[in-house]
Amino acid sequence: MNVLIVHAHENPDSFCTSLCQQTKSNFEAKGHKVTISDLYTQGFNPVAGKHDFKHDTDQGYYKYAFQQLAAVKENTFSNDLKAEMDKLERADILCFNFPLWWFGVPAILKGWVDRVLAYGFAYGGEYGMGETGRFKGKKAFITVTTGSPKDAYHAEGRNKRTVNDILTNIHQGVFELIGFEALTPFVAYGVSRIPIEERKLIIKDYDIYLEKILD
Repeated sequence: MNVLIVHAHENPDSFCTSLCQQTKSNFEAKGHKVTISDLYTQGFNPVAGKHDFKHDTDQGYYKYAFQQLAAVKENTFSNDLKAEMDKLERADILCFNFPLWWFGVPAILKGWVDRVLAYGFAYGGEYGMGETGRFKGKKAFITVTTGSPKDAYHAEGRNKRTVNDILTNIHQGVFELIGFEALTPFVAYGVSRIPIEERKLIIKDYDIYLEKILD
């Protein structure tokens, strides 16, 4: 299988980055091919705009989604987007690896979604959505780290919701919308505030989690 990890943490020494590398190692040990899109290292531009296209293909009125559809038909996406699209097309499994910021993903990852999952490429045009989406039969999962402890993420906790609640927008509005099966996420809680012994336990739990995906 081909696995694509879209990694969005600016610190190569972070626990989040170590989980990304652990994902890669585990899948490769089973004989799978793993590609990492390390967005910060790549200097990925999260801002969508006319620079996403090699030339203007609109018909007198500029609308970003229509421009995307035209770029699909005419193969005029910018080189950086075409490279990411090619990675996604090859992937059987997609992983988003990121720290939870403001109940959401870092801007650089949101920009990857905005720009790479283009209209006409990932959905729309000749492709359906949901159960008939382009990536039907493929799987996607999230590996996320948090600053707050686990007890903050429940109905009676400080954040008033679970991490699963927070990630619904990604599961339903990104993965499932374009046809992926959204798997249960792996959450590493409070990693910047816990001792090394607890981090080691998270690493063991993650090995078990990945083994289940591989099975």
